[in-house]
Amino acid sequence: MARILIIDEDAPLRGNLRRLLVLEGHEVVEASGGCEGLERALADPPDAVLCDLVMPDLDGMAVFDGLRANPRTAEVPFVLVTGSVTPPTARGAPPIDADGFVTKPFEIDRLLAVLADVLSRSPRR
Repeated sequence: MARILIIDEDAPLRGNLRRLLVLEGHEVVEASGGCEGLERALADPPDAVLCDLVMPDLDGMAVFDGLRANPRTAEVPFVLVTGSVTPPTARGAPPIDADGFVTKPFEIDRLLAVLADVLSRSPRR
């Protein structure tokens, strides 16, 4: 199906997401932080990115900006996954035009629906 990059410092969460997405037929690549995730995406662009907002090395907004700044990854669907209950712009953070937004803890069906939606709208597929 699709090659999904999961960027999150929470190893158990990444593992659970990996298992879930593999069961759904996706190929999964993992990164434990923003810097690693951005490097992986730029080296071999995925079909979509699931990225945490708050990470110690490079936050989700910086990863998003880095992806959008590069022509190879500018159109990769980006789903922001965060523990916040409101989108970053509602909290006064700089705007981020992510393709999807999922709050932690999330319902599996909600995550899969958002992922399916962004993949269906992707000009890359």
